[in-house]
Amino acid sequence: MAWHLGFLVSWLVVFSSGFTEATTTRRMDDFISAVERTEAENPGLQMLDVVKGLRKAAGFETNLIKHHLGDLSDARDLVTDPSVISYLSKVIKHSISQLGEEEGVVLTLDGSNVALAPMLLGLEAGLQSTIQGLYPLTLTENLVASFVHHAHTYGYNSRGYGVSFIGDYTSTLPVTSAMNMVRYDFTSCAVNGGRLSSSYSLYGHRQATSTDCPGNAFYRQIQTWERYQSYLP
Repeated sequence: MAWHLGFLVSWLVVFSSGFTEATTTRRMDDFISAVERTEAENPGLQMLDVVKGLRKAAGFETNLIKHHLGDLSDARDLVTDPSVISYLSKVIKHSISQLGEEEGVVLTLDGSNVALAPMLLGLEAGLQSTIQGLYPLTLTENLVASFVHHAHTYGYNSRGYGVSFIGDYTSTLPVTSAMNMVRYDFTSCAVNGGRLSSSYSLYGHRQATSTDCPGNAFYRQIQTWERYQSYLP
């Protein structure tokens, strides 16, 4: 069940101020290989079993996560080499060090750093049909740290943060509810919480680096959004 092989991480880039760069030597393809090996050694698992098992292997559980997603008492113990478990534990946990370095991120092929914990929490919430709990969970637990310290586009990491949509949006769009959550709810909450300037501007990831993200169809869509700007500052 190679559910992860279809991941094409698409980005929107929203610019504000006061951010610190993240660095990582871990790569997305290494994480995918670890998941592939774990799946092969645990045949027959459903997608939710795999995602919860990965989180359990990493020891990634807080009271906030338990409130929205439940505890891990029913999560499977994934059978794999201890070195793989050790790797997953290190790469999934998302945190900011005292030196302002972001931990728990992997490097993608286009040079972006992706935090795995918010991605896995989003998958788990979606698979449990708890999308109403996903927004406050990811914002409070992970995205605040991500857009304060996240590194996504060289030369602009000190002025912005990225929001990811998982999927191939070359010819199709994300679901309307997901787009509206970012377009209206997420940005409003970030502004009201003092994490984003009220005069922020919106750009497509392809405007800031050499990438096809966020896909032609999705890029045309965000060009119609209120804060979209044609040129980078």
